[in-house]
Amino acid sequence: MNNIIYIIPVIVIIAMSAIIVKIATVALTMTGLSEKKAGFEALSAFTGTGFTTNDSELVMENELRRKIIMFLMILGNAGLVSVITALIFSFGKGGIRPVLMNSGILILLLLILYKLAANKRLTRYLTKKIESGLEKRPPFRKRAVEEILRIAKDYGIAEVAIRDNSLDLGKTLLESSFREKDILILAIERKNEVIPAPKAQDTIQLGDTLICYGKLDNIEKII
Repeated sequence: MNNIIYIIPVIVIIAMSAIIVKIATVALTMTGLSEKKAGFEALSAFTGTGFTTNDSELVMENELRRKIIMFLMILGNAGLVSVITALIFSFGKGGIRPVLMNSGILILLLLILYKLAANKRLTRYLTKKIESGLEKRPPFRKRAVEEILRIAKDYGIAEVAIRDNSLDLGKTLLESSFREKDILILAIERKNEVIPAPKAQDTIQLGDTLICYGKLDNIEKII
């Protein structure tokens, strides 16, 4: 019965491993990878199964991703050694009966862990918590949209109100002077609605407010 206590560290290590892989998946997602690809990358690195050529290129081209993958590889090797050691102590003594008992307990606890991992509500909750925690760290800190869009010198966001004397009134975005001056229309505010990411065929109407991004001098000329 004494060797049953060695099952506890095995379960703890497996549970911690699942949490580590989940954190790494969220972190990789925040670097721009899709959730499915990030999960595959994280699990592959942690278990040491490797990547395909295309996947390895995705990791190597980004410094933050490389650090996450290296961290997973190190922890994965340490976790594997710990699990093997604990299993040897757990199943290495006492004959067939304790081995069967320990195996049953281990399988039952693993099933419980699997059920918890498969719970979508719990998964979403953990993902949000991990994201909020990672966002506070400098490598993952998100900048305001305005800050990102003003990186290019003399470029920015501005609102343009369409009045009855506007030269672009009645024109589509494709035909308008905005297009000619390389000004991007991010959204159109029209009465009580907002049209996000308007299409080139959308018509500019009286009373519209256009949310524009481009060179501020060009936007000012249109105004």
